[in-house]
Parts: sequence; structure tokens; C-alpha cells
Amino acid sequence: MTLTRWFYIALGVSGLFLVYLFQDYLDFHSILFKAKLPQKLDYATSYADTETFPFVVNKVGRYLCNDLFSIAIIYGIFGEKKYARFAMYVMFFGLLVLLPIYLWLYLAQPAGFSSMISHLHRVVMNPVLMMLLIPAFFFQRKSQVQ
Repeated sequence: MTLTRWFYIALGVSGLFLVYLFQDYLDFHSILFKAKLPQKLDYATSYADTETFPFVVNKVGRYLCNDLFSIAIIYGIFGEKKYARFAMYVMFFGLLVLLPIYLWLYLAQPAGFSSMISHLHRVVMNPVLMMLLIPAFFFQRKSQVQ
């Protein structure tokens, strides 16, 4: 393990920790479009009063932060671009398929889908898919060696 790889791991872990710690203040909409300091977000209690565009901007920003920090960890652990590239493909799949489904379900509020929204939130907004890649890559690497 080189110092550079340890740096990527430390960057990814500390980045994910900070995203989790400040998740209520990840107001990308205020920063990007209003040039203001981030506001405290309260999506859980103001479920029906959510403004669509700020909500989407903030969720996309959080998704990208989580996944990019996860990719840094993956690159740090394995040190090969092919693993980071595959993780980027997974990130784009989530960005183009899973995230729009989550956003639509959250904003449309179809009856009977609240449990699904909660579970989809965990998969999409938390770096679950990216973290599942780590044991898969270890398994693939071990299979190639034998």
C-alpha cells in the first residue's frame, strides 16, 4: 500500500463521515443558486411542503458526494483504475435510474409506497451499492489469482 492509496482511503472515509455528520446542512441549492450559506434542511418533517427543485438539487449533490467518496475508498483499497471505472458506471446507473425513481416516489407520494421510499432512500442516498462493490471486488480478485 502506497501513501497515495492511504490518502484516497482517508479522503473517502473522512468525506463520508462529514457528509453523514452534516447531512442536515448539505444545502447545495442555496450555495449554487442563491449564493447563500447553507440552510438547515428538514425534509423528514415537512414531507408535503417540499419544494421540488431545491430538493432535487440537494439530493443529487448528496448522492454525488457519497458515491465519489466511496469511489476514492475503492481506488485506495485496490489501486487499480478498472475498479474505480466500474464503480463510476455503478454511480452513473444510480444517478440515471435509481435516483430519478427515488425522487419521483418521494415527490409524488403514491399511496402505499412509504416503506419502499424509506428503503430506496437507504440504497440511493447512502453509499450502500458502492460499499457492496468492495467485497465483490475482493472476491473477483481472489478468483483471478487461483
